[in-house]
Amino acid sequence: MGDRRKEDGRAAHSNRIEDLLAPAFAAMAVLAALAGGAIVVLIGASVTMRYFAFAPFRFTEELVGLLMTATFFLALPLATLRAGHVRVLVLVSALPGKKARPFGILAALFGAAFCLWFLALCIPWLEFAFDRNIKTEVGRILMYPWMALLPLSMALSAAAFLLRGASGDGGKTGRS
Repeated sequence: MGDRRKEDGRAAHSNRIEDLLAPAFAAMAVLAALAGGAIVVLIGASVTMRYFAFAPFRFTEELVGLLMTATFFLALPLATLRAGHVRVLVLVSALPGKKARPFGILAALFGAAFCLWFLALCIPWLEFAFDRNIKTEVGRILMYPWMALLPLSMALSAAAFLLRGASGDGGKTGRS
């Protein structure tokens, strides 16, 4: 009886934290969608310029690459929080809820560890770009504002993994 109340308390606490973070994650996902739309507009404008004005935008490929990376890293925390990404659930789906929970926790810990490891690798890379004011080759676009999305995304994705593990759903479903 006491274990059940303790689990319910952890899940309720996890849900409160998730309710606090979800609006920020959703705002980032909206920015990701806008960045995806900007890719389409930019490529369309560049193709139009190429065929009608015979002068495509010279910075299209660089900016599209930056926008694509931004789209992925802006959407990742919400996809992780809602467990909306690709997952292999063959083993977990076959187990009853109580037995699946440890696997969900283990998966969350592995996901969070990866995100924190990636975060640790991103920070020196970002500092290097910031210190040297690195820009893209053709468009001369500053790199560090774009690169700052990676550590932010990884920190928030690690938090999302930990919330998923603490929610007690065994990793089977995401809370919407």
